[in-house]
Amino acid sequence: MIYDQAQPRLIRFALRRVATPEDAADVVAETFAIAWRKLDSIPDGDAALVWLFATGRNVIANLRRRDARRSEVVQRLSNELVEAVRSSGLPQEGTAVVAGQALSRLSDEDRDTLMLVAWDGVAVNQLGAVLGCSPTAARVRLHRARTRLKRALAAEDFDLKHSSRNEHAQSQRARPPEAFEEEPS
Repeated sequence: MIYDQAQPRLIRFALRRVATPEDAADVVAETFAIAWRKLDSIPDGDAALVWLFATGRNVIANLRRRDARRSEVVQRLSNELVEAVRSSGLPQEGTAVVAGQALSRLSDEDRDTLMLVAWDGVAVNQLGAVLGCSPTAARVRLHRARTRLKRALAAEDFDLKHSSRNEHAQSQRARPPEAFEEEPS
């Protein structure tokens, strides 16, 4: 009963406070999940709606903190990518920035898969155990993540064969980091 009465108002409440309808749906779902777990502590009458709004505000605050942490992680990964490019002997001017931008456009799952192999040194045959899937599924995920990264780099006019934006003659001999290379099947 409380769900039927409060749901439309809670949806409007969330839509006004978050960036996307998907985020609003997550806020409403999480708010009602909390309400379900704490059903005995929800007040009666109009106070129930107030309780749901307060809970929704807390869920939104958690969402914002999570998004801020995610942005910090993307920035940190971008900085690590810059450092990795510097230490790899690749041309530095512009290359790291472009690669970092491309990497930041990937989904969390793709970034995580690539980072596990490239930065954490997880072998492709062990990747499935880390990701919680079969070795074959892990190889497919890695292949797809690499493909999406290559597309993102291409969108930045980044030439993987030459590892630059075609601005440096020395890049003709440069080799891209192994995270961008395909594993032999």
